[in-house]
Amino acid sequence: MEHQIDLQGKTDQQSFEQLLALFETLGSKDAIVATFSHHGEGVVNLLQGRLWGAFEWHPLHFGPPSWQYILTRTATKLPKRAIGEFLGADHQRCDALFIKLEEASQTDDIAKATVVFNQFKTGMEHHFAMEENVFFPAFEQATGMTQGPTMVMRMEHRQMRGLIGQGGQALAQGKLDGVSKAGSTLMILMRQHNIKEEQMLYPMADQHLGRDVDTLVRNMQKLSSVEKAAQ
Repeated sequence: MEHQIDLQGKTDQQSFEQLLALFETLGSKDAIVATFSHHGEGVVNLLQGRLWGAFEWHPLHFGPPSWQYILTRTATKLPKRAIGEFLGADHQRCDALFIKLEEASQTDDIAKATVVFNQFKTGMEHHFAMEENVFFPAFEQATGMTQGPTMVMRMEHRQMRGLIGQGGQALAQGKLDGVSKAGSTLMILMRQHNIKEEQMLYPMADQHLGRDVDTLVRNMQKLSSVEKAAQ
């Protein structure tokens, strides 16, 4: 079940208290969709202080004028988090949004396809931003490798952004077949990219970053904007 809550105009403390009360009633398959009149980073700080390791927080829409996030429970409460676990789970979420987009592009419902596309694009850009703004710099500093795997991942991010842009242009023109065409190439690139990260980069990061990993995950989780993502 998806619970909608409008927190526009509320303070961070008021928003946190309302979210906490609703979160305590959530089942494992339930979700809270919260709408704010600001980026919500202060609310995430409060949630992390109270519920660390027990929740997932993902953007659906970045403003202005409004910001929207989805709050869910983790499968099990985690005392500490890891790069591979956190970003790997975000891969799965983006993959699920991509499947929804594929399904929507096979219909004639432009409005539905647009909603799903925007959520997918936001999810992908947020994933890129978490890596490019927080994870990659920390990995490069810890290992001294600036021309290694992170350079390749950034290049592939640019390629994926280009394909997402092509899909968006096709959608704006009402050409759902164009969305599917761009999506077919994007799917292959996403799959190859995710394998490289999950089998090589993330395990290396968890090993080299050690005790800093938990803090890095906190910083990635509360990243409130994709505007500063490296291009």
